[in-house]
Amino acid sequence: MTKKHIALVAGTVMSLGLVAGCGGGDGSAGAHATKQAGPKASASAGSKGPVYKGDRVPGLAKQAAWSLADKDEPYNCAGDASDDAEEQGNDYVCAVGDAFLMTQDLSAPVEEGESRPQTAHFVGHLFDAATGKERKSFDIKCSYDPTEGSGTSVYDHVQVGTWKDGSPAVLVRACENTEASGLKKATVKTVYTMYAPNGEKLGSSSFTGAEQTGLPVVRGHVLLPGDDETRTLAPIGGGQNLVLPAAVAEAEPVGTGLGYATEGDGVNEPLSVIDRGTGKKVWSTTDLTPPAAVAAKQEDGEDADASFYPLHGDRAILVWSPSGSDDAVLTTVDLKTGRTLATGPSVTLDITHDDDRTVVSPDGKTAVVQYGEGAVAWDTESGAELWRQEADDKDIEPLSITPGGVLYADLGDSTEAALNVRTKKLLSTRGTGSSGTYDFPEEFSADGYGLVHTQNAAFVFASDTV
Repeated sequence: MTKKHIALVAGTVMSLGLVAGCGGGDGSAGAHATKQAGPKASASAGSKGPVYKGDRVPGLAKQAAWSLADKDEPYNCAGDASDDAEEQGNDYVCAVGDAFLMTQDLSAPVEEGESRPQTAHFVGHLFDAATGKERKSFDIKCSYDPTEGSGTSVYDHVQVGTWKDGSPAVLVRACENTEASGLKKATVKTVYTMYAPNGEKLGSSSFTGAEQTGLPVVRGHVLLPGDDETRTLAPIGGGQNLVLPAAVAEAEPVGTGLGYATEGDGVNEPLSVIDRGTGKKVWSTTDLTPPAAVAAKQEDGEDADASFYPLHGDRAILVWSPSGSDDAVLTTVDLKTGRTLATGPSVTLDITHDDDRTVVSPDGKTAVVQYGEGAVAWDTESGAELWRQEADDKDIEPLSITPGGVLYADLGDSTEAALNVRTKKLLSTRGTGSSGTYDFPEEFSADGYGLVHTQNAAFVFASDTV
């Protein structure tokens, strides 16, 4: 799901043409900070932030653990490291393991018609999710020509990504550009550096050339420009390049480590799972046996249809249906082998529905799906159906699930709801778009903290059990 922009006040994205700059650095503040057990902040962001006075958010503690006030320079979530250059700034991510990454654009305003070189100034703040203590700051400055039309923003330079083992990480893109001088040409140099959630540096690599400034970073590897056949992934910090089929290299990985990718739509051609570390196929739906309920309706000589959705760790959801049918069965499969781990409930597909929804609890044990014909909740380990949307229910579009078992959902008509994810019990409803109201958190830190934003501040709450 696309992340909402979590700016406290919408900031102006500058249009910058980089021509020369000074290198980006980082200010350390507890690089080896450890994960905290709970909200016991002392000298933290929360000790100076505003007090939450709004309605209690279902699934979260009554009092905020810490908060950030919107002042002169608003705090925003970071960009997504895996986005292509032209898509950067469209997705916003806050959680990085047991930390939250917030950004500020401290660039000075530029007068209309200004032609002299200017300096863009961006800062990233890595906050301990439990206490609000700043673990590390990242300071990036780049000179630019204000008459140029190419754009960059803080979201291009401070991002959330994943390291080579699949763990969450911070990506900082710093510019080390030089102006032309004498016989020397101007150079554009970008330094890609990744950090662990505790602020520890994981690795760094430099790339020269304007075409290397905004490349996607996937599992600690920079996706280099290439052709339609193959793409190269260059590991940050050094190591052997991965040369993979373009579709595999460009796909959003699932699973642990370097992850897996899928090929084929599962309808017109078999769905295959590819090991991104080697580019080799590890299994295909033609190797598997569909659930008995699907096989019983399958015509001889035809393969069943299958759809793939990420789940948790090295598990995935495989949705089986007889060829051409909208009657389907949910299953949990092992990513490495395709082996069925659990057979879940039946669902009805809607082939005209282009916004399939699959949300999974942080522990991966509960999923709620909506494939066009009503939401269904199920236990992904046992396969047991928990509940389904009834004919007289409002349409339930799942948004996210808290660590404590609360489902946030969109009911249409500008209404969102909080439900017990195991029972469908309605806990509360709220209107959307009202000035001053909170938004349900869309993501949680690894230690169970959710970030809630209002019109003028951001508040971090511990999760609460239903």
